[in-house]
Amino acid sequence: MTSARTPSTYRVIQLGAPRDPDGFQTNEVVTGFDGLVMHHPRANQHAQMVDGRIIGGEPGRIHAIFGGEVEEIEMARPGRTQGLGPDQVLLKKDFILEDPDQPTGSAASRAVDVPSPVAGYIGRVNERQGLVDVYDRQDGDVIARIRHMHPIAVSEGQTVVYGESLGTQGRQQSGAVHVHMEVDTRYYQAYENYIGDLVSGRLPIQSQHRENVPPRPIVEDGKIRLGESDARVLDMQRTLDIEGYRAQGGSALPQDGVYRTSMQGAVLDFQRAHGVPQTGDIDLQTSRFAPREGGLGPPPFDPALRGREPLPLDVHPPGPRAPGHPSHPDHRPQLPELLPPPVNGRSAGVGGVGGTGSPDLDRLMQALVSGDERAVSTACEDIHASLIAQDTHARDRATQHAQSMEHGTALEQGAPARAL
Repeated sequence: MTSARTPSTYRVIQLGAPRDPDGFQTNEVVTGFDGLVMHHPRANQHAQMVDGRIIGGEPGRIHAIFGGEVEEIEMARPGRTQGLGPDQVLLKKDFILEDPDQPTGSAASRAVDVPSPVAGYIGRVNERQGLVDVYDRQDGDVIARIRHMHPIAVSEGQTVVYGESLGTQGRQQSGAVHVHMEVDTRYYQAYENYIGDLVSGRLPIQSQHRENVPPRPIVEDGKIRLGESDARVLDMQRTLDIEGYRAQGGSALPQDGVYRTSMQGAVLDFQRAHGVPQTGDIDLQTSRFAPREGGLGPPPFDPALRGREPLPLDVHPPGPRAPGHPSHPDHRPQLPELLPPPVNGRSAGVGGVGGTGSPDLDRLMQALVSGDERAVSTACEDIHASLIAQDTHARDRATQHAQSMEHGTALEQGAPARAL
C-alpha cells in the first residue's frame, strides 16, 4: 500500500461489457457512477424484460431496470431473505480500486483500503466471505453490503463514518481482486456521489486524508426508484389501475405506495403510451400523468436521507386536460405516430422463441431458454394456477351443458314433431 503523505486519487477500473460476438472484455477506466456496467456484464448481456419479468440474465439472479438499463439487484426471496426486509432492493456493482503509484494490475496496486460508501452501524462481518454489512442503525436495515475484502478492518457492533476503511480489497470467494458493492436503492444518489468521490480524489487512498470528509448533500432529482416508498407511487398505482394496467402475471396492482418489481412492467408500458422516456423510474415527466387524488398539486418530498433538498418543479403544468382524466394534461397531440420500441416486450416471438398463443407457456419457454431457474419455477406456478382455473371452468361448463341437455330432452318429449 502506498506510503505517500500527500493524498493519492484512486484509479477506478472495471471489467467492461463484451465488445464483440466472442464476448471479449477488457478493463476500462471508470469516470463516474453512470459508467459502471451492470454486474457480471457478460453473463447478463442478454437480459431483457418480457411480460414484466427480466429473462435471459445469469441464472439464479434477480434483475430490474434503472434509468432504462437492466441492472442486477438483490432482494429477499422465499426461504432466503439475505437479511433484507420484504420490500428492500440492493443495487449490485463490481469495480476495481488501484493505487496509481504502483504498476496497474499488480498485486501491490490493488492492496488498497475500501472506504465505506455510507455512515452506519456494522451489523454483520463474515471473514470467510470477506463481507461487511452496514446498517442504518442497530437492528435497522442493511443499507450497504461489501464483499471480497481481506483482511477486514471493522467489527460487528461498531459505527463507521463515511469514507472510513472497511477492509482491504481482496479476492475472498471470488478468485479475482475487486470490490463487490450492493447499496440500498433508497441511497442511490449517495452511491452515485461515492463513486464520484473515489474518481475525483475527494476520498483519497490514504485513510488519514479521508477523516472528516462528509458525504456530499443529496439534491432531490425527482426520481423514485424500485424499493422506495412515496405518496407519488400511490398516485401512480391509482392511475395505472384506472387506465387498466396490471401487475406482473396479470394481477391487480396493490395501492400501498411501495414501488416493487412486480409493478415495473406496467410503469414502462405507461411511460411508452404517454410519450415519456421508458426509464422504469417514476420521474417528474411520468408523475405529470399520475396526479394526486383530487387533482391536487404534487406531494411534498419526504426525504429518506438527511440533507436531501426538495426540487421546486411544477409537475402539473396548465393546458388542455386529457379526456377522461381532467387532472392531467392531454398528451396525445405531442405523441409521434410510431411509438418507440417497448422496453417491456411481449412473450410471443421474443428472444428467438415463437409464441404459443398462451402467455403462460411463452413465459415458461423464455425461462427455459434463459436458464433462469427462478423464472422457470414462477412460470410453472402460473401454469399450475391457470390449469386449476381452466379445470374448474371446464367442469362448470360441463355441468351447464348436462343440465341444458336434460332440459332439452324434456321439451322434446312433450312437444309435437316439426318438419325440417
